[in-house]
Amino acid sequence: MRIILVATDVSRKNIAFVSDTGRALSLEEAIRLIQAQTLKSAYIVRGKYGEYVRSLPNVALKDNLDTLSVSGRDIISYINQTKHAVSTPPISRYLERYLASLDEGEPFITPIGQEKILVADVKERFVPHLSLITTVAEEFNIDRHLLGAILIDEIARMRPFEPIFDKLGATIVGLNVSVGIAQVKIDTANQLIKKGLYNPNSNDKKLPFLGVLSNFKREHLYEYLIQPKHNIRFAAAFVRDLINDWAKKIDLSRRPEIIATLYHLPYRKPHSKPVADERGNQITIEFYGQAKKWLT
Repeated sequence: MRIILVATDVSRKNIAFVSDTGRALSLEEAIRLIQAQTLKSAYIVRGKYGEYVRSLPNVALKDNLDTLSVSGRDIISYINQTKHAVSTPPISRYLERYLASLDEGEPFITPIGQEKILVADVKERFVPHLSLITTVAEEFNIDRHLLGAILIDEIARMRPFEPIFDKLGATIVGLNVSVGIAQVKIDTANQLIKKGLYNPNSNDKKLPFLGVLSNFKREHLYEYLIQPKHNIRFAAAFVRDLINDWAKKIDLSRRPEIIATLYHLPYRKPHSKPVADERGNQITIEFYGQAKKWLT
């Protein structure tokens, strides 16, 4: 077994590993495999702050863990196609193996700017939350099919990397990263709490946080955001906030393609002539119909 991708935390420490078998490993799991001599190209270093993994000196450059490493933030940027997004060689090689593992002939979803994903894989992640999606949409008075379509888009983008983020956990939250099934940014969640649109725990006296969020504060919010019942509600609250914010200029409840566009873009000042982007159109044309089918 050999490593084909390494994901690092905000301190550039190797935290998650993907093997050539497609298996995602935590640092602890990788250490156990090295000790069992199943992973032969790396060794364990015991430092002041615990154990970590390094490549053996004789390992080829292409197999060196430093060469294979990419930060959790870079993966999230790639998933969400932000202006800083870049497909690094480790990400490209990982996706090549992921695509090769998919069963040809099965129905696919291909998010704008991303690789194809099996519809069955997206449905497997989506269906357990059918009742929750409907309930949340009613709570925030938004279109449940649009909420579902946005979730389908985010699930499809996240799916290839989901096992990696399961291993990274809260180690990625030193920055304002997107979290959970609806890919809600931590700072956005805090703003929604401030506005009174949604609070995951009214008894938590720490919420909402004031000022710039520290790592500790983001880790605290992360523990709520990673839970689907809160994550989907934060997503719905954000949709409601968009509708409220733009109400003086345009009724976004009649323009789902604009909501779908604004959902994944940085803040835009409301105006009377918004234009949907390619991703927003795909969500409301293709994924809306899929959500309607699954939610019926």
